[in-house]
Amino acid sequence: MSDDALNRAERDELERLRAQVSRTGKGRRGLRWTGSVALLVLAAIVIMLASVTVFARNEVLNTDRFTDTMEPLYRDDEVRAAIAARISDAVDEALDVEALVDEAIAAVQTKGGPEVLDQLAVPLASGINGFIDKQVNTVVYSDQFTELWREATRSAHTALVAVLRGDDGGVLELQGEDLVLDLGPVVERVKDRMVEAGFALAERIPAMSVTFTIARSEAFPQVRTAAALLDAAAWILPIAGLALLAAGVALAPSRRRGLLIGALCVAGAMLLLSGGLVVGRGAYLAGLGDAVQSPAAAANVYDTVTRFLKSAAETIAVLALITAFACWLLGPGTVARGSRRLGASGRNAAARGLAGAGLTFGGFGGLVFRHRRAIQALLVVGGLLWLVLWRQPGVSGVVTVVVVVAVLAAVVELIGRTAFEAEREPGPTPA
Repeated sequence: MSDDALNRAERDELERLRAQVSRTGKGRRGLRWTGSVALLVLAAIVIMLASVTVFARNEVLNTDRFTDTMEPLYRDDEVRAAIAARISDAVDEALDVEALVDEAIAAVQTKGGPEVLDQLAVPLASGINGFIDKQVNTVVYSDQFTELWREATRSAHTALVAVLRGDDGGVLELQGEDLVLDLGPVVERVKDRMVEAGFALAERIPAMSVTFTIARSEAFPQVRTAAALLDAAAWILPIAGLALLAAGVALAPSRRRGLLIGALCVAGAMLLLSGGLVVGRGAYLAGLGDAVQSPAAAANVYDTVTRFLKSAAETIAVLALITAFACWLLGPGTVARGSRRLGASGRNAAARGLAGAGLTFGGFGGLVFRHRRAIQALLVVGGLLWLVLWRQPGVSGVVTVVVVVAVLAAVVELIGRTAFEAEREPGPTPA
């Protein structure tokens, strides 16, 4: 029955029912969008926390990753200078150079030496300290020291893992809120080198434990419990973040717009994390106090230790922005539709040119045309798997994977369209 066959009362009732259905539909869509956005924002927060958690877990419980993180510090001049100063101070304190010089001068004077020898105390002590500094620098700036430090770092981290698992460590210990490394082997090497250079007094340096603070945290007293929670969270949070993201997209009335919003939320969270690292760097350096001899070395240590987290945040942000751009490009906007039409025109022109040249790809091309969407979906999945298996892709790695996948998808489309153009009858080119 058409609307014309209805009387006025029936028509009014029909309009009322239509308005009611429209309001109900809009209300349900609004509720779905509200729930979707809430899930997507929560997913972005969880993914940001997951990035920090996975980074922390790898640094604390993965010795190979930790040694990779520390590698640039082995040849960092600022850090080496700080270590050399620390070892020189320890050697000077152990020898008490001023007391040794005074003792030597007094011994000479008791055998008839002139009183003027007292004026040589300061120059002699300065010369000995300079000799010590030279020997320390020779050791610290040598390739042997680099290898010694590398091995000490690996041993220390192995000991740290043992501490976190409940076993007692050796070269690495928890001293209150400080995580300290024993530089005793380095001091022993400096002692041997001074003896070899003819400074026999170095024999007086006893075997000692010289500590070098690697990190300081109020959480260290509870590290074992925290380590167990960290290990579990490093697996749970990434899965939870992805699950929330998938749920938010699924709940959205428009999957494309939902994915677009989710990608932008994740990108925003990663940018927030990057900003937090910058703020954290300033707070870390400001809180060092006077106990740290080289703020520049401390800054280099912070930058080196956090570089993998910074890289991960940048990588995820770029991947999310590329995803958001792809969602926008598939949307109904004027610019997006114009871009798609322009791309389709170029694709069709190239396909017609290949078909006219006799390059039709035969039955293979027809097969590709029929299954091109499935093939392109597999390419996207393969690209994501490539990124997952790539240990540290970085921003350049993400761009590389995206470009490779995009080019291969375009090639698939071109092959299929060429076969279609070769087989179709003359007529308008399909979009």
